[in-house]
Amino acid sequence: MNLEIKARVVRLIAADGAQVGIVPLEEALAKAKEAGLDLVEVSPEAQPPVCKILDFGKFKYGSQRKKEHVPVRKQHFGQLKEIRVRPKIDKHDLARKLAHGRELLENGYRLLLTCVFRGREMTHLELGHNLLKAAAEALGDVAKLERTLPQEGRRMAIMLMPKVEVVRAKAREREKQAKVLFAEAEARRKKSKRRDARPDKAGGPPGGVPAGPEVPVDGGQPLASKIEVPAAAADPQPAEKEDAQAEDPQGDAQAH
Repeated sequence: MNLEIKARVVRLIAADGAQVGIVPLEEALAKAKEAGLDLVEVSPEAQPPVCKILDFGKFKYGSQRKKEHVPVRKQHFGQLKEIRVRPKIDKHDLARKLAHGRELLENGYRLLLTCVFRGREMTHLELGHNLLKAAAEALGDVAKLERTLPQEGRRMAIMLMPKVEVVRAKAREREKQAKVLFAEAEARRKKSKRRDARPDKAGGPPGGVPAGPEVPVDGGQPLASKIEVPAAAADPQPAEKEDAQAEDPQGDAQAH
C-alpha cells in the first residue's frame, strides 16, 4: 500500500474502476493523494503489478466480512435420503415406505432405494430387480430414475431424482396453506380485539370487567346518609360533679 509498493511502474485502476493504464509509481501515488484515497497493490504477480485507488480501511473491512461469512443454503433440494427394503417385504410395509419416499421426493430430496438380501435370498436376485422396478414405476409421477447403481455385496440400489415441477407445486401449496393459516389467525385476533373493546351488556366497562361494589340507595339517596350517629357524651358540669360526690361519700373518702 502506498510507499510500501516496490515496483517502479504499475497498471493503475481509478477509484471508479476505469482503466488508467501503465503509469510510473510516482504518478499513481499523486493521483491517489489527489483523490484523498490509498494506492493498493491488488495483483502483485502481474507484470506490471496492478494497483487500484481505493479506501484501504473499507477494503480491509469488506475482505474480512467475506472471509467470515459462510453461505448457508436455505433449501435442501438435491440432498440424499435412503430407504431400505427387503426382497420379501409385505405389500403393506412397501406401500408405507413408498409413501414416505413420495413425501421426501416432493420436498426436493433425492431418494436412494436399497434392497438388502440376507442368507439364501441371494439365490433370487430377480426378486430385488422386480421390487426396485415396481417401486420406480409407483413413484414415476413424482420422480424419474436417475441411475441404477451396481450391486455391492448383498445390496442392490437405484437412485431417484425428484421432478422439478412437482417440487415447485408442493412449495406453492405449502405457501398457500401458510397464507390461509395466517389469515385465520389474524381474523381471530381482530375478533378478540373487538370483543374486548365492546361494552358490557350490564352497562359495565368494556371487556366485561366488573366495576366496584355499588352503594345501595333508597329514594335516590344513599342509605348511609340516613344512618344517625349518636352524639358523644359531654363532660359533666361542675355542679353535677359536686352532687355525685355528695351522694357517694365513701367513695370520696377512699379516694382521699
